[in-house]
Amino acid sequence: MDNKFEVYQNDSIGIINYRGSTAKLISWIENCYSAMIPANGSILLNEQSFNYKFAEDALAAVHAGYALTVVIISEDLIEQINALNQAGIHHIIITGHSQGGALATLTRAYLENLPAGVLPENNRYKTYAFAQPMSGNKEFAEEYDTRYSHLGTSYSIVNPKDPVPYMPFNYEEERLVTKEKVVSWLLGTKEIKPKKLGQDAVIRLFEGGLTGYINNSNALINRILDFKFGSITMPEFVADINYYPTGERKELPKFDYPKIEVDVTGLTEAELDDLVQDEDGTWFKKETKFFQHKPYNYYVGVLKKWQYPSYDALDLKYLSGDL
Repeated sequence: MDNKFEVYQNDSIGIINYRGSTAKLISWIENCYSAMIPANGSILLNEQSFNYKFAEDALAAVHAGYALTVVIISEDLIEQINALNQAGIHHIIITGHSQGGALATLTRAYLENLPAGVLPENNRYKTYAFAQPMSGNKEFAEEYDTRYSHLGTSYSIVNPKDPVPYMPFNYEEERLVTKEKVVSWLLGTKEIKPKKLGQDAVIRLFEGGLTGYINNSNALINRILDFKFGSITMPEFVADINYYPTGERKELPKFDYPKIEVDVTGLTEAELDDLVQDEDGTWFKKETKFFQHKPYNYYVGVLKKWQYPSYDALDLKYLSGDL
């Protein structure tokens, strides 16, 4: 699925770091393979059965694409953890950005639920997921948070202006409008978000159809993956599309898009649509759609938020390629 992880060693700590999505089609098939499968089951790859377990709760379900990836790389992953253990390292940080953050979360869940004896019981894991899309349903998220996040061993670092942490589909389970919500909106203690309210209503209205649509689309992805892996048999998809976030949430401030002045001489109306004009009539580059999601911006944002001295020493506060 074009995934890679790197392993680092820093004194007594090991670090497993997943990269995010790449430009290859198979990487985006992984993201779009968003139907949920049970969090405990087996996957058949080329007639070889791979058992997996991401949670104890029988109602827990996880993202099919990310779960499949963790299962595919599990042997390499366990081999690398064994190598760290042989070097005397049993404290291991699991991290990643975007798709890599979702994989970090599911890797943590996978490792913690391995059968006894596969890895030493004295291994201790900690997870830092950056800009991660969600990786499971409410039951999965609640168990994950109870076992790891609430104990201070799993964090989700997000920029609220970044659209990716709100993916895939999710909505509020409780009633859309309650007396308590109305009071909080009137008092200003909670912001009313009409767009989110409308999305929740639409998703709920058509949930059965959406679930069927997603499952049918993902059945097609199954067939596409057969070409890559030879043959693949996934567990039956569950009737759930309501993803929930995991990890103790730490928010970064919105990333500042630099004002880049543009000479508009000779530009057409269509070309001007890609620019923005200030009150003085000066034209500037318009912020690109996923600027708030870029990994380097997260790195800079972390240094700035937690006041690391290395922030002031940065030569580049942003990468030109991200503009």
